[in-house]
Amino acid sequence: MYVGQRIRRKEDLKLITGTGRYVDDINLNGTLYLAILRSNIPHARLKKINVEDALKLPGVVDVITGLKISVENRPNNFPMAVDEILYEGQPIAAVLAEDRYTAYDALEYISYDYEELPAVVDPEEAVKDEVKAVEGKSNIAYSKVYKGGNAEKAYESSDVKIEEKFVISRVYPAPMEPRGLVVDFQQDRITVYASTQSPHYMRSYLLSAFPEYDFRVIQADVGGAFGSKLFPYPEDYITVYASIKSRRPVKFVNTRTEELHSTYHSRGQIHHIKLGANKDGKINAVIDDIIIDLGAAWHGFYLADISGTLITGPYDIKNATSTIKGVLTNKVPLDQYRGAGRPEAAFVYERMMDILADELGIDPIELRKKNAIRETPYVNPFGLKYDSGNYLDLLNKAEGFYREMEKTAEELRKQGKKVGVGLSFYIEQNNFGPWESASVRLLSNGKVEVIIGAAPHGQGTGTGIAQIVADELQINIDDVNVVWGDTDKISNAFGTYGSRSLTLAGNAALLAARRLKENIIKLAASFLQSDPEELQYKDGKVINPKSGKMMSLAEIARMATSNLGGTWNYKAEPTLEATASFGLDNYTFPYGSHIAMAEVDETGKVKILNYVAIDDIGVVVNPMLAEGQVDGGIIQGFGEVTMEEIIYDERGNLLTSSFAEYGIPSAVEAFNMKWLYMEEGKSNAPLPAKGIGEGATIGALPAITRAIEKAVGKRITKIPVRMEELI
Repeated sequence: MYVGQRIRRKEDLKLITGTGRYVDDINLNGTLYLAILRSNIPHARLKKINVEDALKLPGVVDVITGLKISVENRPNNFPMAVDEILYEGQPIAAVLAEDRYTAYDALEYISYDYEELPAVVDPEEAVKDEVKAVEGKSNIAYSKVYKGGNAEKAYESSDVKIEEKFVISRVYPAPMEPRGLVVDFQQDRITVYASTQSPHYMRSYLLSAFPEYDFRVIQADVGGAFGSKLFPYPEDYITVYASIKSRRPVKFVNTRTEELHSTYHSRGQIHHIKLGANKDGKINAVIDDIIIDLGAAWHGFYLADISGTLITGPYDIKNATSTIKGVLTNKVPLDQYRGAGRPEAAFVYERMMDILADELGIDPIELRKKNAIRETPYVNPFGLKYDSGNYLDLLNKAEGFYREMEKTAEELRKQGKKVGVGLSFYIEQNNFGPWESASVRLLSNGKVEVIIGAAPHGQGTGTGIAQIVADELQINIDDVNVVWGDTDKISNAFGTYGSRSLTLAGNAALLAARRLKENIIKLAASFLQSDPEELQYKDGKVINPKSGKMMSLAEIARMATSNLGGTWNYKAEPTLEATASFGLDNYTFPYGSHIAMAEVDETGKVKILNYVAIDDIGVVVNPMLAEGQVDGGIIQGFGEVTMEEIIYDERGNLLTSSFAEYGIPSAVEAFNMKWLYMEEGKSNAPLPAKGIGEGATIGALPAITRAIEKAVGKRITKIPVRMEELI
């Protein structure tokens, strides 16, 4: 059995040997290079663009301006600024040249005339709607109210009332590889090689924009994404348009500075929250007013919906209201980043739990136990059905680590060190669907190829699915090859995002393998002149117990595919492939707890001394892969709490425009982590697994924040927390 084993990733060999093929490695004959002139002002009326001098530069083929394509939840000035500049970094013009250096040099020869407009930067000011950020529209681009019970009445009748404001700053996803694509124009079809999380979704939105063409999208090797390479970008449309117009292949790859100016930022939420409780700590009501800073488009509004509907967390709170306002500002548009709304919710509800514990003088573990959900399935106030789990059992396990760390921290405090311990207890909504597909093929050499619609890019999903299929077909995992990322390989699919791939694509592959096994048995029955009911499938062979005859998968495949030019003289269909799709009628809800011990030195620098994470994600297909996801997510959470922050000045100029100003954790800041898991909270899938890819960023934010807070004795309501605030 491979499921449950720590199998090394099968997909790593080409990457560690330098034979991976990323977008920038793809070089087609006759390729033109695209460079984008981006606005260096946040908000202005665009009057005129002067490109004549750029066109005179040797090697420049074309300069594109004024491109306008209607895309849902984007402004009229998309994918280029046509008459209004909406944020610093917005595309204004694009140069096509014979080489990349010429293309970027030509940008210096383009000028534009504009009339500067006031920029809207502060999302709380944007709510007032006095100065318009985008094309004269109302700044309030999205509003929604979620209600469960009677939160206002329950709050007013509570013994203890707490009000607080929490600010979760914007962050940049910072994948190792910037965004890019290569577009290969052919008369009847366009092939796009992209650094994307969903080739099928990219094909869909390109077909909508350019309906007269057919598209094939191929996912190149991807150097990280974390949610930032899923939704449509202006550069996607500009590059495709440039290829169509020039009728030649076109390559575009962002520089890192361009990335910070253009790749969708995330988080960017402000929560004004009220919590009402009894004197014994039982929470009666939560009222949350959320402002999400959408930037200069409004496609990221759903992130606040996720946050708002999870604001009661893993706690039995009957009365809750979330009021959401999504506001436009003159900033890079906002969309998902690892966790996508769930880390924001967990940060807020866990901060409130700790504040309530402090106010009442109640042990934070005991307070959580008092309010934790006791039985599942459980429907939260907003109608989300938490599917399965034993929350108290996991919390009890976490308590043991918390108490041990507290003992250690107390000893260190006696030595004069500023050390604190923080714990988070969280729930995650994942399996964002609706479904996923897979095909399983028996090849003529007896090996098995699995084609999945998911599009992993570092998660190790290919190895996990190989484990599932190898177990189902009872064959060696080395005989299973999993492929993905090509819209020609499988017709319909969605991609990799929202901690969904193993649950949906894994189960689709499992069902397809079962169907293939049924087909194989029927074929073997014809070959062995047996009744299918007489046959058994075992260890990759079909056996007739009565006659003792058997056939291996390789023998069945060869017999079905040989005899070129002959006839088919068997009753069974010569089918060596099966396809299946799988979806669930509910989200899955993993849950977990993180415990962190942090030290703050005299300069305000934070060091993590000890860290434990515990998760329940149902069946763990590969603990090594899961642990890797947890480790990476924790480090990213540490970055969000202590250093990562997108900063604009009051005029809308981006101040964190490179890694010199935008800090991300390195190996120097890394620390030891321990991960444990339970398998009680199983999903309703045939293979009852749940996702793990985003859980660590959800648990890390509040745990690390609380540890720092306890170390310095100052309440923390905004992240990242700056070093000078901790002195």
